[in-house]
Amino acid sequence: MFSPSMARLSSRALILGISFSFITGAAALRAQSAVMVVDAFNKKVHVAADALAKRPVGGMAKIATAMVTLDWAEASKVGVGVLATVPAYAFQMSNQTSIGLQPGDQATLRDLIYATMMTGDDIAAITLGDFVGKDHLARLGRNGHPMEEFVKQMNQLAKREGARATHFTNPHGLENSRPLPYSTAADIARLAIYAVSRPALRFYTNQSSRSITIYRAGQQLSATLQSTNQLLGVDRIDGVKTSVTQRSGGCVVISAEKPSSVQVQADNTSLIYRHRMVVVLLGSANPFGEARTLLHQGWAAYDRWLAAGRPITDKRQMLDQF
Repeated sequence: MFSPSMARLSSRALILGISFSFITGAAALRAQSAVMVVDAFNKKVHVAADALAKRPVGGMAKIATAMVTLDWAEASKVGVGVLATVPAYAFQMSNQTSIGLQPGDQATLRDLIYATMMTGDDIAAITLGDFVGKDHLARLGRNGHPMEEFVKQMNQLAKREGARATHFTNPHGLENSRPLPYSTAADIARLAIYAVSRPALRFYTNQSSRSITIYRAGQQLSATLQSTNQLLGVDRIDGVKTSVTQRSGGCVVISAEKPSSVQVQADNTSLIYRHRMVVVLLGSANPFGEARTLLHQGWAAYDRWLAAGRPITDKRQMLDQF
């Protein structure tokens, strides 16, 4: 497991920075990563580097996939216990399935979200898109391909949350479609903040292992999922998503919440303040180690900001300005 002593984040990227270096031993390595560290409740940016650069983000797209599915399940009142069928065309889009899904297999949306978020299973993500996309088209009385409809919903979600420099082209995030999907560290932070604001999503991302059920040809098969997030439980980290592709490099979004604090006001009333940090790291050769260092850096900057009375001296320090 990574130790903070293995790498030290340079102070050059503390606030609204554009570059940073990691020091390992005596050698300083210029990092090519894009970074955004922001607190989820105030949306104050505490560390940033190349946060507006459009780039491949790989499986970070699955955050939008899960959220579109959960939003649909709530709005439709269908819930996540309904069974979805793995479409045959899924394997034309990707052949990566960590749990061995096959065409015609069925699983609940709940279990497919677990597989999508915990292990990054592409076929599970595609199955979610197929099911929700079909339902959207049916409710709208329109013809069309369910995947195109679902991706449209992903991009509408991104736009709604202010992620305007983002374009998704599939639900799994692989760079095997044209045009290529892209996003930015700032936009992924926006989507992550929306995701962690939903207790339902955190339930899917804070478990290190989970057993799910696959229905195949009349038989029930059990599959055990192991989260790819090596930082779960470390420094109060409870999510969110990891990914690595050839184009995007190592990517990770982590979130951690400290205990709430109470501030007594002059009239003896009390205000409760919650403290949650979101770290986005894109294109890293050491995503878990660097993300943990960035989390420490973010909390240190955040604590200084709280001690100073939460001043906003420049509106460009806020996420909505990125």
